[in-house]
Amino acid sequence: MSKSLKTIEQNVIKFILDKHLIEQNDSVLIALSGGPDSIFLLNFLIQYKQRFNIKLAAFHLNHNLRGKESNGDAEFCKRVSASKNIPFYYSSKNIRLYAKRNKLSLEEAGRKVRYKELLRIASAKGFSKIVTAHNADDNTETVLLNLIKGAGLKGLSGIPVRRDKIIRPLLSLLKTEILSYNNQKKLVYRTDSSNVESNYQRNYLRNEVISLIKNKINPQVDSAILKTSEIVKNISSFLEDYIDNHISESTSFKNGKLLIDLTKKNNIDPRLYGDFFRAAVKKYFNEDIENVNVADLEKLKSKQPGRRIEISNKLIAVKERDSIIIYKSGTKKNVSGSTFLKIGEKKKIGDKSISLTYTNRTKISLTKSGKKEYIDADKIKGRFLIRKWKNGDRFYPLGMKNSKKVSDFLNEQKIESHKKSEQLVITISGNIVWLVGIRIDDRYKISPKTNKYLELRLT
Repeated sequence: MSKSLKTIEQNVIKFILDKHLIEQNDSVLIALSGGPDSIFLLNFLIQYKQRFNIKLAAFHLNHNLRGKESNGDAEFCKRVSASKNIPFYYSSKNIRLYAKRNKLSLEEAGRKVRYKELLRIASAKGFSKIVTAHNADDNTETVLLNLIKGAGLKGLSGIPVRRDKIIRPLLSLLKTEILSYNNQKKLVYRTDSSNVESNYQRNYLRNEVISLIKNKINPQVDSAILKTSEIVKNISSFLEDYIDNHISESTSFKNGKLLIDLTKKNNIDPRLYGDFFRAAVKKYFNEDIENVNVADLEKLKSKQPGRRIEISNKLIAVKERDSIIIYKSGTKKNVSGSTFLKIGEKKKIGDKSISLTYTNRTKISLTKSGKKEYIDADKIKGRFLIRKWKNGDRFYPLGMKNSKKVSDFLNEQKIESHKKSEQLVITISGNIVWLVGIRIDDRYKISPKTNKYLELRLT
């Protein structure tokens, strides 16, 4: 037996009020596809516009995937908006090309572009809310897809009722309720012919799998999954807060690098290591990493310092003594080759600048930072060369009579592996004069007999 129009409307009103989705004086942009769900949403919000005291507008994205049918959807949405006397915004994108360039499925490409355009219009025109017409059936599909793909607790939480300014007031309604309402109201809508094809993941799940579940196991599977996803959502929210607290305590982010302090991370329950890594990467890099990447990160924490792995096509993770460093592979400025440095000159090497200038005794000001050093110019014969250190390099650290391997000295100074590989030295006639930013060679130090002084500076 079909529910009455009033019952369906009251269901949505209660959901909006319980979840605090719409506030007085909101300016609302409706994602209008022209299908039965968005047409229901449009008419519902127009009917209750005065009650909620809101301003309305509609937006339609032409995906250009179905030729004349796609263009027909766009024209239909434009006419409906005009007939309802609400502003209409429109965008046309080549989703097939976008999917190919970004190596995405058509479904994922359409979703990304749609939200990008909605947010762009909302920002440009000052809309406080974006409303989409996702319903309980959509939630069922999302939960099952995420379950099959192993997306974790958050994936099993289903479609979020609210995400920033995006709200979904129809998640409490079944598709059958929406269709019944539209039929009783005699609302005209468009039917997407591709929805009956099972070549897309969602369509296959909807048309083949869920249909069988409803016929053979539970006709009310959408309601059951909606209740379950609400329970999982509450558990997931609790765990997110727990993990966020640990992320705040045991991570830091500077210069595009995420440092995870493993000594502090040990305070978290080991069963949540995976969720910890996934949440930390999402927070600082806005990247979703796969289960295999999470497993690799868990293994990395017990590896030797210096071990590095790729955790996605964009991120590198390096094990240090008591930490893991994660950074974007494309943003790390590698130093390669070598370059000569003349006195009075400044050279930029990667993200560093090194200068060499004459000075006098009265201007000498020693610091503990290691970024400014002084050497005896009278001991210099030859040209200064800046290069990376290499295996076998030795020097006489200031204050020492015997030489030491650069590799051993860097280890003693507890230089992190990802920094060690980029360490620079300045040499002259094959001898190291300065382990840049750390220590000068004792053979070139100034003394009371020094007449000419050279200042080495790192910025």
